[in-house]
Amino acid sequence: MHGRIAALPALLVVVAAVAAGACSDSGPSLTDPNEILTKAVASLQTVKTVHLEATADGRLQLDLTGAGGGDVSLTGTKLEMDIDFEVGASTLRLEVPAVFGLTFDAITIGGDTYTRTSIGGDKYRKETSGTSVLDIDLRDPAQLLRDIEVWLVQSPVQPTKESDASCGLESCYQVKLELTVAEAQELVPGMLGLGDTTASVIVLVEKDSLRPASLTLDVNAGEAGELAVGLRLSDWDAGLDIAAPPADQVE
Repeated sequence: MHGRIAALPALLVVVAAVAAGACSDSGPSLTDPNEILTKAVASLQTVKTVHLEATADGRLQLDLTGAGGGDVSLTGTKLEMDIDFEVGASTLRLEVPAVFGLTFDAITIGGDTYTRTSIGGDKYRKETSGTSVLDIDLRDPAQLLRDIEVWLVQSPVQPTKESDASCGLESCYQVKLELTVAEAQELVPGMLGLGDTTASVIVLVEKDSLRPASLTLDVNAGEAGELAVGLRLSDWDAGLDIAAPPADQVE
């Protein structure tokens, strides 16, 4: 259960990273979806901080008791995350009310990660691994950039540019990607672990600022369930002050 739930934020961060680079100066209207994504990835190096908010709905077959799997509703699932790429720090809060009111908190500072869950007590546990809880080294965003660049070049996935869409007061580019689980695992190894999974990703990017307004992720895992995720990105390059939890809150 934990691995499947934890893989979702990782997938969101990677997909957001593709969109988050779309921050270069506005220019002529873009028509090639590959060009939109390529420019986005190339511009990723300029992003300093970002705030993510996500919600999830759907159902998954999860074995919560060890006695066999059953349908678990993910309605009400929420995730919030702040990432500071400059200092390699992040905070994450995940709430899954349908799974025994589960909450999961993580703070990453450099190579140290502090985690706690609602079923494990009030105190954090510290691990030193050099990566965040998402198995991403936030101290080296350039490596994430290189991995995505390689994936865009080598992957058989062909993004499509859908009709421009309204996003609030702005007009947005709309880029769609259809992924199989094997294709998604090239970016996020072990993604969800739900067999013959397919995922549809839609990125909305403001045409004027070339900043992403939102993402949607629809996952179909056949008999294992289906999942719909909405993600908003905001507070670009805002000042963040991410600190480790006080010593008396760490085991």
